[in-house]
Amino acid sequence: MIADSNKPLGSSYIPNLIAFFISLGIAYFLKWEVRDLVWSLWLCSLTLGYLTIFSNLGAGAYLGLHIIRQNDFDRERQIPLIIGGLAIGLFILVFFSLHFGAFHAGHSVFLNLFFPIEGMPGDGFGGAFMNPPLLWALAIRYLFKPYGIFLIPTIIAERQVVFNPFMQIYRGLHPVDDQDGRLVETEIKAADINQHPIGTALFRPYINVIRMHLLIFFFAFCYALKIDSFIVYAAVYFVYFFPWSAVIKKNIIVPRGLKH
Repeated sequence: MIADSNKPLGSSYIPNLIAFFISLGIAYFLKWEVRDLVWSLWLCSLTLGYLTIFSNLGAGAYLGLHIIRQNDFDRERQIPLIIGGLAIGLFILVFFSLHFGAFHAGHSVFLNLFFPIEGMPGDGFGGAFMNPPLLWALAIRYLFKPYGIFLIPTIIAERQVVFNPFMQIYRGLHPVDDQDGRLVETEIKAADINQHPIGTALFRPYINVIRMHLLIFFFAFCYALKIDSFIVYAAVYFVYFFPWSAVIKKNIIVPRGLKH
């Protein structure tokens, strides 16, 4: 169903423009150099990845509980289903943490060779290659204080990627009645879970990672060519934060219910 077609397009990208000016202001007033831009993007990549996976897992948990409650399963059937759901969620989280964390830990090794941070281990976060808790401990210790503020505009800009999995589930199960604006609970069968975006939970974070890391490489390329102009960074930030897809598409497709 095509929704929000009459909604002013500006409302979809105004938050992105706000995020753009916030990020630009941060970089300008704090006098960030290429090193700061690179590491702030690395931190955002790691953080947004986890926020996205938690959003998907939360959506899956909400959907599972809805199915259990809707079918009025007795306690003997509820417990195995809940335990099974928790086991699957834990497996996804552990697998994602090892793979996603290892990717960032390995990348940090190369970044620290060219853009070292004072006090950081010589191999960056390479010592946390297969140790997600240690990776987070090191990221918090060395990066959150100087670059944590950059997470605010980035989360605003990436709000749809991060929160859409959960919101899509909620809207699918509770579509709005067009007549009086009330939330109407929707019936759902267990088979409908296969139609859900949770199946792509492990891949969603990497889509944003690719774009962020392309920006990192671009900044490194500019640094190598001694192109250290703030105008360049402003242009790149604009490309990153501006929701081009919302401008290109004349209609925004929003799921209003799950198909039966």
